[in-house]
Amino acid sequence: MDDRFAIIPYRTRFYEKMSSGTVRNADFLDSSYKIPGGGWLSSAEDMARFEVAILNDKLIRRSSRDLMWTPLKPSDGSKDPYALGWGWDKNEENHQVAGVGHTGGQQGTSTAFVIAPERRAGVVVLTNMEDQPASDLAREILNILVAGPENKL
Repeated sequence: MDDRFAIIPYRTRFYEKMSSGTVRNADFLDSSYKIPGGGWLSSAEDMARFEVAILNDKLIRRSSRDLMWTPLKPSDGSKDPYALGWGWDKNEENHQVAGVGHTGGQQGTSTAFVIAPERRAGVVVLTNMEDQPASDLAREILNILVAGPENKL
């Protein structure tokens, strides 16, 4: 759990960029109020291990994972890319691979976690600055990672 008062080795500082372009320390945040839905510290390496565990059915059963990744079906027949805590991006018209993931952000952070299950690949982007396009970067890296002859970027 994130304890803003604890000394945690290698913890980064959190920043924000002002409209003038100046970078400064982000506002103080005690995120313990939102545990277990947030307020956790992690590393890109740990998050990548989490992706591998999900892809290899080590964390939860595949049937549970598939159910969590099943997009909502609104009663009006419209499409909703959101599933149980996960969003689907199936932007094939832009030659992007289908991916499922979750993004987040708060004071001093912007994050993205995306998996292309059919390609057995994933990307984690963690930044220590708020309001940054982490999801755009994750999507771009994932497309480069899995690009093949059929995927012209």
